Amino acid sequence: MNLPRRHFLAGLGAGALALAAGASAPAAAAPRRIPRRAVIPAALTPLDASLGLELGDFRRHIAALAAVPGVTAIMVNGASGHDNTLTRDERRRLLAEALASAGPRVAILAALRETKAEPSLAPFARDAAAEGADALVVMPPPNKADEAWERARVRFDQALSVSSLPVAIYQTGYDTETLTRLAALPPVFAIKEGSGSPAVFERNLRAVRALGRDVAIWSTHSSWLLADLALGADGLLSGMGSVAAELQVELAAAVWRSDLAAARRVSDRLFPLTQVFYRPGQDAHTRMKYALKKLGRFQHDVVRPPRQPVDAADRAAIDRALGLAGLL
Repeated sequence: MNLPRRHFLAGLGAGALALAAGASAPAAAAPRRIPRRAVIPAALTPLDASLGLELGDFRRHIAALAAVPGVTAIMVNGASGHDNTLTRDERRRLLAEALASAGPRVAILAALRETKAEPSLAPFARDAAAEGADALVVMPPPNKADEAWERARVRFDQALSVSSLPVAIYQTGYDTETLTRLAALPPVFAIKEGSGSPAVFERNLRAVRALGRDVAIWSTHSSWLLADLALGADGLLSGMGSVAAELQVELAAAVWRSDLAAARRVSDRLFPLTQVFYRPGQDAHTRMKYALKKLGRFQHDVVRPPRQPVDAADRAAIDRALGLAGLL
């Protein structure tokens, strides 16, 4: 049975309910509950040959991810979707299509990041609430100066002041003190942890746990997910989930049942993919687009400038990695 979406706020505690009660509620259904233990693919954005949105492929992409047992939510309009090449209208259209395609079981998280044309998070948060997103993900700030507490709080307030939706933080460059202060904000229910260092990840995890709030920590370190899960990450949120959601679900499930041997076997299959997607040179998500085309899930692997399509060497390497992972 699908719970009414507003029950999610109840699961977050009195602070979130009070915030929701005091805010002007958008005309949308209440959010579905997103479990603390979660496997969340970050969706890619397919384009057609003229570089417009390929919405048919996108709908099929979302539906296929949502159909994977163990996938609990999907994030759209993030870096994996090449959000910095998308207009505000395109982001809203993709969110609407994702919500319509995912079905009743899987929640949709709307990633928010400002642009030169829209320098505030507020309009993107309004759009997400109006379309019926289940939660927001505040992406890392384009300006590193906004990683300091005072400016980070102002930036988060842009989203919180216009929406009562639950909020996840995408962590890359906040220091531990700033991150824990942001995590103490009542609407925050999760952190997509991408600090880029196992040592910093552990420090941040322990600091957030010490708050005593039920804030989920989801690793986005696709190159070492096993290590983060073993350390105590509650789940994962990964662009590579667009290619290998089934394997990421298997990995998390093995760790959660303390089956290290099984987790290592799955990690062995993921390893060749991480080595080719995240190696220096080409953008990782452009490489993943080619992988989805190779697997027959996208018609095209084109990207908008200034990005460039993968070259022949990358294509050959990705083909090999897909074979080693057992996906091709």
